[in-house]
Amino acid sequence: MNTKDPVRLLILEQSQNRAEELIVLLRTAGRATRAHQIESEADLARQISDQPWDLLLASGEANGMTAESVINQIRSAEKDIPIIMLADNRDPASITEGLKLGARDVALADDNERLILLIERELDNLAVRRAKRKADVELRETDRRNQLLLASSNAAIAYVHEGMHIYTNRAYVDLFGYEDEDELAGIPIIDLIANADQDKFKKFLKSYADNGGDSDEFTCVDVDGSNILTTLALSPATYDGESCTQVIFRQMVDDSELEHRIKEISSQDLLTGLFNRQYFIEALDTAVDQALEGKQNYVLFYIQIDHFSRVRSEAGISNSDLVLGEIASFIRNMVDDAHIMARFGDDVLALLFNGSEREEAAALAEQIRSGVEGHLCEVSGKNFQLTVSIGLTLVSESAPTSEEIISRAHLASEAVEDGNVVNFYQPKQVTVGDDGKALSSEHIKDLLKKALATNTLKLVFQPIISLHGEDEEQYEVLLRLIEDDGHELNPGQFMGAAEEAGLLEKIDRWVILQSIKRVARQRSSGGKGKVFINLSHKSISDETFLPWLSVAFKAAKLPSDAIILQIHENDATSYIKQATRFCKGLGQLHCKASINHFGCSLNPFNLLKHLTPDYVKLDGSFAQSIEDSEEKQQELAEMIKSLQATGVLTAISGVESPNVLALLWQTGLNYIQGYCLSEPLDEMDYDFSEDF
Repeated sequence: MNTKDPVRLLILEQSQNRAEELIVLLRTAGRATRAHQIESEADLARQISDQPWDLLLASGEANGMTAESVINQIRSAEKDIPIIMLADNRDPASITEGLKLGARDVALADDNERLILLIERELDNLAVRRAKRKADVELRETDRRNQLLLASSNAAIAYVHEGMHIYTNRAYVDLFGYEDEDELAGIPIIDLIANADQDKFKKFLKSYADNGGDSDEFTCVDVDGSNILTTLALSPATYDGESCTQVIFRQMVDDSELEHRIKEISSQDLLTGLFNRQYFIEALDTAVDQALEGKQNYVLFYIQIDHFSRVRSEAGISNSDLVLGEIASFIRNMVDDAHIMARFGDDVLALLFNGSEREEAAALAEQIRSGVEGHLCEVSGKNFQLTVSIGLTLVSESAPTSEEIISRAHLASEAVEDGNVVNFYQPKQVTVGDDGKALSSEHIKDLLKKALATNTLKLVFQPIISLHGEDEEQYEVLLRLIEDDGHELNPGQFMGAAEEAGLLEKIDRWVILQSIKRVARQRSSGGKGKVFINLSHKSISDETFLPWLSVAFKAAKLPSDAIILQIHENDATSYIKQATRFCKGLGQLHCKASINHFGCSLNPFNLLKHLTPDYVKLDGSFAQSIEDSEEKQQELAEMIKSLQATGVLTAISGVESPNVLALLWQTGLNYIQGYCLSEPLDEMDYDFSEDF
């Protein structure tokens, strides 16, 4: 199984802490998990019925169940879930006992290294079994589809054993003028060769027997005795499990006609009769070029058949192919030949509308949508009623690449979850200012590039204040992007566009260099400023970042505690190996680290088993909910106590109401930050001596 795929893990374990340790063990080994701790026999039955699972780790007994009863329940349900038992001792006899019960293996107590190896082995074996089952299904479907292809092929194909026909397709029967396949069953293949070419044919057969596959030209005779000029190709084959020879006759035609036919076939999707994906992309590339030159505009239709996987599941692959072919033909008949239509994916059709009139394109799309909705497909006695979602996007003089145009149409088609819609692509927009001015993602990308080139991004500084009287001058550095009319965009409004444009690393380094300069300037005036600087996941994963940072620190000649680099909890969880390595590297540079927005993941304390931050800043939602109940106050206090027991300093952001200050003080929290204390400032000039 792909190591990037999360492991769907069932755990039979009395202790929740031990269950969490097993999850951490897997994550440390590079395996993301989606885990569930079994609560009862009914819970187990529900879980294995509702969804697939990859592995079960089972202690001998927990929650009123034994490993034996769990194994028997999984066997009864005929589920392929490998089971590894967890012994509570190091007695090798435990392995034998577990194997007798039906477990795949038994991990002895505290032998985590062996447990990981067992897990990897069982996941690999499970992947092989699943692949084999899938391959068996695909092989059966392939055999059925091969039969359909043989029967519907325009090539004259037969299978011959010891010179006699054992199978002929319709084209073969028609080529030689017979009524049906049975008439050829008793006819040797040599009888189809004209007398003048029979010696040549015998030599050809001998050459084939000696050297393998070959082809040559022969004059054949049909049922009426008329000559047919053909090429004959032989190749080894298997039919109904028996070794035989595949025979393909092709009637020779005019070369120009043949070349035209080859070109036509190479651009065609055989299942639907529409153009294929490659041809369509080439046509779209040409359309983009024409649009950029101002010659012609187009509209791209991305026609997604809704929930087609259900049809494939109910009807089978062969019948679902017939459904798809019928839908494609139905839509093709609604579309003028001036527009290019293709099969773009398994269940996706594409249409290049020749024209730029949005209303006309939308009207055709709506006609297609409503037509498909009202159409019944009948296959093998079953009726299927389908719907389509159609995403539209313009191909005009401002068009980007073909790939981006396809992506836009795809996004538009998926804009409504339930499907059966027509939707024009709308660029992502950010609203700014009192007048609700809208900025597109592309415009924001341009603003960012310009701001980086001209050093016109803006830094602001929000104080982080001690709850216990220390006079530390600490600030969080916050970034602002100034748009043309002077409106300020916060990171939530532009960092998505920055990531799309590949600018995150550049922004991080710009912020660090500018922050270092501002701190140095503040300290040269007698200040003691320290700043928390937020980093993106790109910098955490960038192996060149820490060496660059070391050079920047040396050049600034600031004390090591003046800069605290801050990682978002989501990034630290998603990139835990990189974050762990990054924090160790910061320690070697004598630079401090902080985890921001802490407490929002399923098990945030797992992070602290891998990372060693100097600060942990809790998510602002904790400050905003602490007034709701004493239970939430106690929960926050316990979290802070647990964090401080690990040696970290604690802070919280999002303090918006003065009413919570006393409650936060009671929790033992070290620092607070929020708009009720101070909004972000243009300079590091907050008076930390003032009482709040």
